[in-house]
Amino acid sequence: MALRTRPDHQPATDPDKGMTTVNRPGASTIWAVALPRIGRALIAAAIPLAGVLLPGTPAAAAPDTSLTWSVRPTPTEKSPQRPNFAHDLAPGQRIEDSIRVRNFGNKPLPLTIYSSDALNTSSGALDLLPAATPPSDVGKWIVLGKAAIEVPANGHVDVPFTMVVPSAAEPGDHTGGIVTSYRAPGTDDKGRAVIIDRRLGTRMYVRVAGALRPELTVSEVRTEYKGNTNPLEPGDVRVSYTVTNTGNVRIGAEQTIVVPGGLGLPGIEATLDPMPELLPGNSLDYSMLVPGIWPTFRTTATVELRPTPSRQGEELDPAVPVASASAATWSVPWPQLIILLVVVGFVLYVMWRIRRRRRRKTAVQDQAVQIAAIVRETVQAVLTARPDIDAAQAAAAQAAAAQAVAAPASAPAAASPVAPVPPAPVSPAPVSPAPVSPAPVSPAPVSPAPVSPAPAASPASPPPGGADPA
Repeated sequence: MALRTRPDHQPATDPDKGMTTVNRPGASTIWAVALPRIGRALIAAAIPLAGVLLPGTPAAAAPDTSLTWSVRPTPTEKSPQRPNFAHDLAPGQRIEDSIRVRNFGNKPLPLTIYSSDALNTSSGALDLLPAATPPSDVGKWIVLGKAAIEVPANGHVDVPFTMVVPSAAEPGDHTGGIVTSYRAPGTDDKGRAVIIDRRLGTRMYVRVAGALRPELTVSEVRTEYKGNTNPLEPGDVRVSYTVTNTGNVRIGAEQTIVVPGGLGLPGIEATLDPMPELLPGNSLDYSMLVPGIWPTFRTTATVELRPTPSRQGEELDPAVPVASASAATWSVPWPQLIILLVVVGFVLYVMWRIRRRRRRKTAVQDQAVQIAAIVRETVQAVLTARPDIDAAQAAAAQAAAAQAVAAPASAPAAASPVAPVPPAPVSPAPVSPAPVSPAPVSPAPVSPAPVSPAPAASPASPPPGGADPA
């Protein structure tokens, strides 16, 4: 990593007229001290030690918020305007320096003073260890000349200290601070008696010579897809992850979350707010919501962090790797699937209706063919049975039969289902016999029969009994 030695912050125009803020995790109340003559170099804040009860002690009055003081490095000829301590040292090196505490009040101010190690809070802000936690890093290297001071009214006190870097100190950045504390009785928001610890301090940045290793690690990536009930709108992906500074220098990072598209849909590359300065060995948890993500059954999100320098004038080697990690989650497009099923069902229904109509039309045509065959057979049988029918009459009968068959075959099939109709018997067309003119009959000649004369009657015999004829 390419480095250039330079102060971490631009100097203030009037460093005596200001204060440095030191936040404490779990604090319940913060008082901001604003003075008309305080410059922009430092910010004043006092932080109570929350939840410290004094059993048997009556509720005390509210703390005196008129107490104001500042903490900053003592000006020197070489560095008359230092907003904080920043030293580049070698292992085993010893330095001497001083911290100035100024009282802006009209009465003496008793304070305790100590050194501690720095850490990152859950929000990324820089804080110091609780007062009861002993330091193990740069806070342990500092030895103050005094543990308690009394700053005169409208005056200041310079507290000298020494710092010795251990010979086995790890190369890289070590961050801590020197804190001043004012403890006084007070009450919390429920009226209970507590001890309020108002602290002010200044930061201590120490870089130990040696190989520098800027490195970030992304871990515990989790994704959760939140779909949209509107099938025409995309959903959101919540991405949670942890960033750890696994290197030995304090660095920031540019954050990007990449969600590639799928099924021909576009992807998203979301650029997040830059990650604040992260101290070596510290971690930050993030939970980001990435909108505009279409469900593709399986959605993958990739977190990418490109390290950036925290010290002004410092440049990182381009070869510093980009930290990245991925995780996938199910993103089933339920609304879109429902719409797709409805459309597919409708298309299948239409296709079924078309095929059904075609089958019915084919059945009608088959019936017409059967009827035509029967008609042809019947006509042929009639013509065969009646040899006396001439060719013209036979042709007319066949044409009439063909026309009768073609009419039902060309008619469109009905929309409603029709049961197949058996072919009706077709009677042969009546054939009228040709007129026959009667043959002329000439009368046969009749010859007169010969008449023979009748024989003469013989005299009648007398009837029996002897009677005479009359």
